[in-house]
Amino acid sequence: MTYAIETHQITKVFGDTVANDRIDLQVIEGHIHAVLGENGAGKTTLMKILFGEEQPTSGKIQIRGKTVKISSPAEALRLSIGFIHQNFTLVNEFTIGQNFALGIEPRKNLFFADYDKVNQKVQKILDLLDMPLKLDVPVGSFSVEERQIVEIGKALYRGAEILILDEPTSVLTPQKIEKLLEILRKLRDEGKTIIMITHKLEEAFSIADEISVLRKGNLVATLPRASVTKDQLIRLMVGDEPLSVVEKAPHQFGAALLEVKNLCVRSGGRDLVKNVSFEVHRGEIFGLTGVGGNGQGELIEALVGMRPASEGDILFDGTSVVKWDIRKRRLNGMAYVPENRVTRGTAVSLSVLDNLVMGHHYLPDFHQGLVLKQEKMESFALDIIKQYEVVASSLEINAGSLSGGNLQKLVIGREFSMNTPFLIVAYPSQGIDIRTTKYVQSELIRRRDSGCAILLVSGDLDEIFSLSDRIGVMYSGELVAITTPESTNRFELGQYMVGSRRNGQ
Repeated sequence: MTYAIETHQITKVFGDTVANDRIDLQVIEGHIHAVLGENGAGKTTLMKILFGEEQPTSGKIQIRGKTVKISSPAEALRLSIGFIHQNFTLVNEFTIGQNFALGIEPRKNLFFADYDKVNQKVQKILDLLDMPLKLDVPVGSFSVEERQIVEIGKALYRGAEILILDEPTSVLTPQKIEKLLEILRKLRDEGKTIIMITHKLEEAFSIADEISVLRKGNLVATLPRASVTKDQLIRLMVGDEPLSVVEKAPHQFGAALLEVKNLCVRSGGRDLVKNVSFEVHRGEIFGLTGVGGNGQGELIEALVGMRPASEGDILFDGTSVVKWDIRKRRLNGMAYVPENRVTRGTAVSLSVLDNLVMGHHYLPDFHQGLVLKQEKMESFALDIIKQYEVVASSLEINAGSLSGGNLQKLVIGREFSMNTPFLIVAYPSQGIDIRTTKYVQSELIRRRDSGCAILLVSGDLDEIFSLSDRIGVMYSGELVAITTPESTNRFELGQYMVGSRRNGQ
């Protein structure tokens, strides 16, 4: 038995976070190897190490028995490793051939690239992938499904014998998923080795020869597909550890503050959110969970006004807000801690002070006429820095110079200080230390007890069980379950999260 890739004790540490902990992974040459795990399990970090986008803190990698140092993606490609990212890396204005040969164009002469030669090779690859596409049009004119195949073709053009695919079906419609799986089987039969990160058990069982499960940075098992059941994989993914519990007293909810009715969100012909309906009451923490990429992000963006709703309604305190812009929703009582603190939560090129007062600055306390009250803003910002222990050398430094954890604390402090009746909090403990996490969790419970309605979005089941009064689970854009912490368990939630069970089934 020949291993295409082996990792030996691979460890990757980011600050205080151990993303990969002494991982020994073995991938058999000519096989399809599925990698499963919850959000934050360390799957993508490990694959980035194999492609040279990240460097391991310790450990070694072997390719076909030979120890190698994969210092960059260029070195990975030299070793015949290709990585098809979840987010496309194609230049939409270029043709297929221009994308495939970018940076490695064969020359006709001193001045011109030989695209006739490029397109001959491109056509052979498209024939192999059974994908008839025009060679003289920009790839931006292709469908999402076609661009996914073009990404695979690009890796093959550059000589990849080992293909790593990160959630390759997350951008595909159900009708196109089987087509992609057929292509991957065909590539395996051609002798390629394929590693596929996925959260969909059905796909892993349909295509994989072996399945590995990562949990909390650890490789907990690698098993032949034929010798494992779906229930066993779910237990491996979510674990059997006792849930840590944050003390919260039972109390009566108030009236529904947020009502979501048959909400649909579409983009590029795909249904990202499908007929979702639920309520969040005053004095309630509604926990929303699911494996990343199942519509939670698009749902939240529609709630706060960052993405239009295609159908359905959003009622806030009895009033439809689907046509309101972001500012109007915030001024009327919606605060939001986004998952991505860099692209959504902050303006990293502005100062810490500017970021802390963002959204507050148009409130009466912070301005007089057209003039902002500098002293008031600085006092307000310093209070947040002290309360949430944000490490910043001054209020004037760029927010982008802060560590990820401190940026997260900045966003949480700013949004919590809005003191709104409704709070959306996405992945609040991501990247922050244990002491601040406990403070944030206790603050969420204090606000819930005082009547605030809270929508908590998290992939951390401990956090969901500890804080939530009710729990909703999303899978493939649908809300497949609404339950309570008392009437469910980790394994049952895991079944909902991977689509193998729905409420009432």
